[in-house]
Amino acid sequence: MSVASGHAADPETDFLAQFKGKWSGTGRVLAGPDKGTDFKCALNGKPSRTGVKISMDGKCSIGRLSARMGASIKYSAGAQKYIGRFMGGAKGNGMDIYGDRQGNALKLRLSRGTTQGSMDLLLQKNDLMRVIISVTDSERGRTIPVIAMDLNKSRSAASLSD
Repeated sequence: MSVASGHAADPETDFLAQFKGKWSGTGRVLAGPDKGTDFKCALNGKPSRTGVKISMDGKCSIGRLSARMGASIKYSAGAQKYIGRFMGGAKGNGMDIYGDRQGNALKLRLSRGTTQGSMDLLLQKNDLMRVIISVTDSERGRTIPVIAMDLNKSRSAASLSD
C-alpha cells in the first residue's frame, strides 16, 4: 500500500497538519453504566516527518483516575482511505481505524473482531475539535453514540490538573 507524498500541495497532508499541537477539553459518557460521567482529556498531535501520518497521544481523567489515550492515523493514497490504530489497534488492546475525510471531518470506522463502531472527528473554526465515538448494535442495526468530547487547541502545554 503506498502512502501519499508529503509535499505542501497535497490536500490530505495539509488536512492532517491541522491536528498538530496540544489539545485539551472535556467530554461526557453518553451511554452504558457510566452514562452522564464527565471527564477531561489532554492530547498532543504529532505529525510524521512526511506529514502523511499524525499521532495523537495523551491521557483522559475522571477525578484522580487517569488513563493513557492514543491514536495514529495516516492517509493511504493507494486505498484512498485513512487507516490507523486506536489504543494500539485490534492486535493490541484497541481497535483498527479506517475511513474517509468529508470536508473538515474524518468519518472513521473502528473494528476489533465482531466489535464495530465509529469515530467522527470534526475540525471546527477557532481550533475546536469535536469527537464522537459510537458503537454498533448489530442486533438492532443502529449506531449508539457512547462518548462525546470537545477539544480546544492551545499554544501552551495542556494540563489535566485543576
